[in-house]
Amino acid sequence: MDAPAVLACWRSHAVEAVDATVLPDGCRDLILSCPNGARPAWFVSDLPTGAYTVRSEVGDRFVGFRLRPSARIAEAPLLAALRARPERDEAEALALIAEHVRLDARLDEALQALATAGGVLPARRQLGVGERTLERLLHTATGRPPRYWHGLARARRAARALATAEPLADLAAQHGYADQAHLTRELRAWFGQTPAALRRRADLLALLAEPAYA
Repeated sequence: MDAPAVLACWRSHAVEAVDATVLPDGCRDLILSCPNGARPAWFVSDLPTGAYTVRSEVGDRFVGFRLRPSARIAEAPLLAALRARPERDEAEALALIAEHVRLDARLDEALQALATAGGVLPARRQLGVGERTLERLLHTATGRPPRYWHGLARARRAARALATAEPLADLAAQHGYADQAHLTRELRAWFGQTPAALRRRADLLALLAEPAYA
Protein backbone atom coordinates (compact mmCIF):
# COMPACT_ATOMS: atom_id res chain seq x y z
CA MET A 1 0.00 0.00 0.00
CA ASP A 2 1.18 3.50 -0.83
CA ALA A 3 2.07 5.64 2.19
CA PRO A 4 2.73 9.21 0.97
CA ALA A 5 3.96 10.31 4.40
CA VAL A 6 6.92 7.92 4.24
CA LEU A 7 10.08 9.54 2.91
CA ALA A 8 12.35 6.49 3.22
CA CYS A 9 12.59 3.04 4.78
CA TRP A 10 15.74 1.76 6.44
CA ARG A 11 17.07 -1.33 8.22
CA SER A 12 19.96 -1.97 10.59
CA HIS A 13 21.40 -5.25 11.90
CA ALA A 14 24.32 -5.01 14.33
CA VAL A 15 27.04 -7.60 13.66
CA GLU A 16 29.13 -6.08 16.44
CA ALA A 17 28.53 -3.73 19.37
CA VAL A 18 28.43 -0.19 18.03
CA ASP A 19 27.48 3.36 19.01
CA ALA A 20 25.71 4.88 16.00
CA THR A 21 25.46 8.66 15.63
CA VAL A 22 22.04 10.11 14.85
CA LEU A 23 21.93 13.62 13.38
CA PRO A 24 18.92 15.99 13.47
CA ASP A 25 17.16 15.76 10.11
CA GLY A 26 13.75 17.32 10.73
CA CYS A 27 11.98 13.97 10.44
CA ARG A 28 10.35 11.68 12.94
CA ASP A 29 10.80 7.97 12.38
CA LEU A 30 8.47 5.09 13.16
CA ILE A 31 10.90 2.45 14.43
CA LEU A 32 10.67 -1.24 15.25
CA SER A 33 13.41 -2.11 17.74
CA CYS A 34 14.28 -5.81 18.00
CA PRO A 35 16.93 -6.23 20.70
CA ASN A 36 18.66 -9.60 20.55
CA GLY A 37 16.71 -11.97 22.81
CA ALA A 38 14.11 -9.39 23.85
CA ARG A 39 10.56 -8.51 22.81
CA PRO A 40 10.21 -6.25 19.74
CA ALA A 41 8.97 -2.72 20.42
CA TRP A 42 7.55 0.03 18.21
CA PHE A 43 8.07 3.73 18.94
CA VAL A 44 8.10 7.11 17.21
CA SER A 45 11.29 9.13 17.51
CA ASP A 46 11.38 12.73 18.72
CA LEU A 47 12.77 15.78 16.93
CA PRO A 48 16.22 16.17 18.52
CA THR A 49 17.98 19.49 19.02
CA GLY A 50 21.42 17.96 18.54
CA ALA A 51 23.31 14.81 17.62
CA TYR A 52 23.10 11.77 19.88
CA THR A 53 24.28 8.15 19.88
CA VAL A 54 22.34 4.90 19.94
CA ARG A 55 24.02 1.81 21.38
CA SER A 56 23.43 -1.48 19.56
CA GLU A 57 24.61 -4.86 20.79
CA VAL A 58 25.43 -7.84 18.59
CA GLY A 59 22.25 -9.18 16.98
CA ASP A 60 20.10 -6.09 17.59
CA ARG A 61 17.85 -5.21 14.65
CA PHE A 62 15.99 -2.05 13.72
CA VAL A 63 13.46 -1.30 10.99
CA GLY A 64 12.56 2.34 10.40
CA PHE A 65 10.12 4.40 8.36
CA ARG A 66 11.29 7.99 8.01
CA LEU A 67 8.25 10.26 7.91
CA ARG A 68 8.15 13.54 6.03
CA PRO A 69 8.62 16.71 8.10
CA SER A 70 5.02 17.74 7.37
CA ALA A 71 3.57 14.44 8.61
CA ARG A 72 0.84 14.70 11.26
CA ILE A 73 0.92 11.47 13.26
CA ALA A 74 -2.00 9.99 15.19
CA GLU A 75 0.64 8.48 17.43
CA ALA A 76 -1.47 6.74 20.08
CA PRO A 77 -3.72 4.72 17.74
CA LEU A 78 -0.82 3.96 15.38
CA LEU A 79 1.35 2.54 18.15
CA ALA A 80 -1.60 0.69 19.70
CA ALA A 81 -2.27 -1.08 16.41
CA LEU A 82 1.38 -1.97 15.91
CA ARG A 83 1.95 -3.12 19.49
CA ALA A 84 -1.05 -5.44 19.31
CA ARG A 85 1.06 -7.58 16.98
CA PRO A 86 4.64 -6.25 16.91
CA GLU A 87 6.12 -8.60 14.30
CA ARG A 88 4.41 -7.07 11.26
CA ASP A 89 5.91 -7.09 7.80
CA GLU A 90 6.70 -3.90 5.91
CA ALA A 91 3.47 -3.92 3.89
CA GLU A 92 1.34 -4.17 7.04
CA ALA A 93 3.28 -1.35 8.70
CA LEU A 94 2.90 0.85 5.62
CA ALA A 95 -0.84 0.20 5.58
CA LEU A 96 -1.13 1.36 9.20
CA ILE A 97 1.00 4.42 8.47
CA ALA A 98 -1.31 5.30 5.57
CA GLU A 99 -4.26 5.00 7.95
CA HIS A 100 -2.84 6.98 10.89
CA VAL A 101 -0.45 9.53 9.34
CA ARG A 102 -1.43 12.40 7.05
CA LEU A 103 0.45 15.16 5.31
CA ASP A 104 -0.40 18.72 6.35
CA ALA A 105 -0.17 21.07 3.36
CA ARG A 106 -0.20 24.20 5.52
CA LEU A 107 2.61 22.86 7.68
CA ASP A 108 4.59 21.84 4.61
CA GLU A 109 4.28 25.35 3.18
CA ALA A 110 5.52 26.87 6.44
CA LEU A 111 8.47 24.48 6.70
CA GLN A 112 9.50 25.11 3.11
CA ALA A 113 9.36 28.86 3.67
CA LEU A 114 11.54 28.58 6.78
CA ALA A 115 14.01 26.46 4.85
CA THR A 116 14.36 28.84 1.91
CA ALA A 117 13.38 32.38 2.91
CA GLY A 118 16.61 33.35 4.68
CA GLY A 119 15.14 33.84 8.14
CA VAL A 120 12.01 33.61 10.25
CA LEU A 121 10.83 37.15 9.46
CA PRO A 122 11.22 36.74 5.67
CA ALA A 123 9.41 33.39 5.95
CA ARG A 124 6.50 35.03 7.76
CA ARG A 125 6.28 37.70 5.09
CA GLN A 126 6.36 35.07 2.36
CA LEU A 127 3.57 33.14 4.07
CA GLY A 128 1.58 36.26 4.89
CA VAL A 129 1.08 35.29 8.54
CA GLY A 130 1.81 36.90 11.88
CA GLU A 131 4.36 35.83 14.45
CA ARG A 132 1.86 34.16 16.78
CA THR A 133 0.11 32.33 13.94
CA LEU A 134 3.35 30.76 12.73
CA GLU A 135 4.48 29.94 16.27
CA ARG A 136 1.16 28.30 17.06
CA LEU A 137 1.13 26.22 13.87
CA LEU A 138 4.62 24.87 14.40
CA HIS A 139 4.33 24.28 18.14
CA THR A 140 1.03 22.44 17.69
CA ALA A 141 2.25 20.30 14.80
CA THR A 142 5.90 19.70 15.70
CA GLY A 143 6.58 20.93 19.23
CA ARG A 144 9.37 23.14 17.86
CA PRO A 145 9.45 26.91 17.19
CA PRO A 146 10.14 28.55 13.81
CA ARG A 147 13.77 29.31 14.73
CA TYR A 148 14.40 25.57 15.18
CA TRP A 149 13.33 24.82 11.63
CA HIS A 150 15.16 27.74 10.05
CA GLY A 151 18.33 26.97 12.02
CA LEU A 152 18.23 23.27 11.17
CA ALA A 153 17.70 23.88 7.45
CA ARG A 154 20.59 26.33 7.30
CA ALA A 155 22.90 24.06 9.29
CA ARG A 156 22.10 21.01 7.14
CA ARG A 157 22.79 22.90 3.92
CA ALA A 158 26.06 24.29 5.26
CA ALA A 159 27.14 20.88 6.55
CA ARG A 160 26.45 19.19 3.21
CA ALA A 161 28.57 21.84 1.51
CA LEU A 162 31.54 20.62 3.55
CA ALA A 163 31.86 17.81 1.01
CA THR A 164 33.39 20.45 -1.29
CA ALA A 165 36.78 22.12 -0.87
CA GLU A 166 35.22 25.56 -0.33
CA PRO A 167 37.00 27.56 2.41
CA LEU A 168 35.02 27.66 5.66
CA ALA A 169 34.86 31.45 5.73
CA ASP A 170 33.27 31.42 2.28
CA LEU A 171 30.81 28.70 3.29
CA ALA A 172 29.80 30.75 6.31
CA ALA A 173 29.04 33.78 4.14
CA GLN A 174 27.18 31.74 1.52
CA HIS A 175 24.86 30.22 4.11
CA GLY A 176 24.01 33.38 6.02
CA TYR A 177 26.32 33.05 9.04
CA ALA A 178 27.98 36.16 10.42
CA ASP A 179 31.45 34.65 10.14
CA GLN A 180 33.36 31.37 10.37
CA ALA A 181 33.13 31.36 14.16
CA HIS A 182 29.33 31.60 13.94
CA LEU A 183 29.27 28.67 11.50
CA THR A 184 31.45 26.65 13.85
CA ARG A 185 29.21 27.30 16.86
CA GLU A 186 26.06 26.36 14.98
CA LEU A 187 27.39 23.15 13.43
CA ARG A 188 28.85 22.05 16.76
CA ALA A 189 25.49 22.71 18.44
CA TRP A 190 23.49 20.80 15.84
CA PHE A 191 25.85 18.00 14.88
CA GLY A 192 28.38 17.74 17.72
CA GLN A 193 31.30 18.46 15.38
CA THR A 194 33.23 21.50 14.22
CA PRO A 195 33.13 22.11 10.46
CA ALA A 196 36.74 20.92 10.14
CA ALA A 197 35.99 17.71 12.05
CA LEU A 198 32.74 17.11 10.19
CA ARG A 199 34.53 17.53 6.88
CA ARG A 200 36.70 14.53 7.80
CA ARG A 201 33.70 12.34 8.70
CA ALA A 202 32.55 10.69 5.50
CA ASP A 203 30.02 8.65 7.48
CA LEU A 204 28.30 11.75 8.87
CA LEU A 205 28.38 13.55 5.52
CA ALA A 206 26.66 10.50 4.03
CA LEU A 207 23.94 10.75 6.69
CA LEU A 208 23.45 14.43 5.86
CA ALA A 209 22.97 13.54 2.19
CA GLU A 210 20.04 11.20 2.89
CA PRO A 211 16.47 12.39 2.14
CA ALA A 212 15.20 14.60 4.97
CA TYR A 213 14.29 18.23 5.71
CA ALA A 214 16.05 20.86 3.59
